[in-house]
Amino acid sequence: MTMFGKQKSPVSVIIKGALEEAQLRGDRRMGTEHLLLGLLHHEESARTLGVDLAAGRAALGELDRASLRMLGLEVGDLPERPRKHPRVPGTALTSSARAVLNEAIKATTMKTRDAQAPRHLVLGLLERRQPDPAAQVIDQLGIDRAAVRSRIA
Repeated sequence: MTMFGKQKSPVSVIIKGALEEAQLRGDRRMGTEHLLLGLLHHEESARTLGVDLAAGRAALGELDRASLRMLGLEVGDLPERPRKHPRVPGTALTSSARAVLNEAIKATTMKTRDAQAPRHLVLGLLERRQPDPAAQVIDQLGIDRAAVRSRIA
């Protein structure tokens, strides 16, 4: 609830969360991995996926470390909060993130957007396949795609 008693839109919570996650990580663009973490800012979506934000962040951090190890770099523990980075503009989306967002919007109407867009974002991210970062995080977390689809169908 906001100060005036009006609840924030689920879509705004998710997008704001995704942008915050990109900024926290020091990424210049918002990708599907950030959308996934943004969904974890939305309680109902997090319950649907069966994971929390801390687990999502940890899985993405582990994937980062694995990628660096493949390059021969061992970084140990990454700082929980990297140095302050500039704000990620809302227009700085990867093509995959833009596609997932566009599909979720197209699947809803203005009247149903707040209720249905989070569901369509979840479904869109579940469709991603490796090497897409969201697919890697979903696999790292052991999320059962079929089970999640059946819960929200």
